[in-house]
Order: sequence, then structure tokens, then C-alpha cells
Amino acid sequence: MTSPLPLFDWKQLTEAERLQRDRERLLSRIQKLRPHAHQRLALEERIRSITLQQIALETSLYAEKRP
Repeated sequence: MTSPLPLFDWKQLTEAERLQRDRERLLSRIQKLRPHAHQRLALEERIRSITLQQIALETSLYAEKRP
């Protein structure tokens, strides 16, 4: 067995779920704001950062499991 069992990835899986919840929460907040609001721009920057973290985490989790 070269790849770890999913049971051993529970911390990373939990982190991926948390990042997804954060993204969804930010998206709902962004939708309520005006298009050029300063707070909207700040939230969009945060969502970009979270998305990059999520992609990196998912890549580390699932890249090893590809054939």
C-alpha cells in the first residue's frame, strides 16, 4: 500500500470541508453587497485566498491516489 487510507486523512478532509463552508458563507455575503462596494472587494480577495488553499489541499489529498 503506497497511499494512506482515507481514515488517516481525517484532519485534511475536515480542513477541506471547513474551507468549503467558509467559501459558501463568503459567497452568500458577497451576493448581498453592491457590485463595487469596498467590503465586497475585500471578501472577494478572501475567497480567492481560501480557494487557493482548498485547491492545494485537495491536490495533496487526491493527486497521490490517481493511477
